[in-house]
Amino acid sequence: MLSFLQINVRAGELLFEDRFTDPDLTKNWEVPCGEWTAGDGKLIGRFRKDDGSLIYSRRQFPGDIILDFTGRMLSPCDNDLNFTFRADGWNYEDTAKLTGYIGGLNGWWTKRAGLERYPGPTLRALGDFVAEPERDYHIQTGIAGDTLFLAVDGKLLLTLTDPDPIASPDCARVGLGVYCSQIEFRDFRVYRADVEHVARGYTARF
Repeated sequence: MLSFLQINVRAGELLFEDRFTDPDLTKNWEVPCGEWTAGDGKLIGRFRKDDGSLIYSRRQFPGDIILDFTGRMLSPCDNDLNFTFRADGWNYEDTAKLTGYIGGLNGWWTKRAGLERYPGPTLRALGDFVAEPERDYHIQTGIAGDTLFLAVDGKLLLTLTDPDPIASPDCARVGLGVYCSQIEFRDFRVYRADVEHVARGYTARF
């Protein structure tokens, strides 16, 4: 019998919440680049270059966590609704040296859902889920032990095992992002991941 992590994305201690009612986004977030506006329960990020823009929580969230939020791609854009966790923040001198896990919908220039370790590509998982613009998606993603996961609208799309997970105390920020796109985010929460080890095995049926 083998033991696997079972991830319960419906439970866990609430660690942080931002409903984006305050226009002063900088109270909770570092905003290195791009156009980001908050208010009326919405966070809108826009970035017009063929590159990425991420904002990062000022707080650190070490350990096993779940990001839980709603996102939509704003027409005419239909690409790169992004997020990050176990991140150290923006590298103002060389963005290729960012550290963390990055994921998203309709990314990688091929409209794929995915998770990857950055810098990379040393560890990546991509799935065939195509999101539609102007449609809300409930996204739950994060890490438990050595397992990264991505669920959309209550359905688990991807898991990814990192044999040497990022564990530095300086890499514990979370964030949201866009890549040459415009995205609306709402109801952002960080939970402690609720996990358990479950034994799995087969019994012969013949």
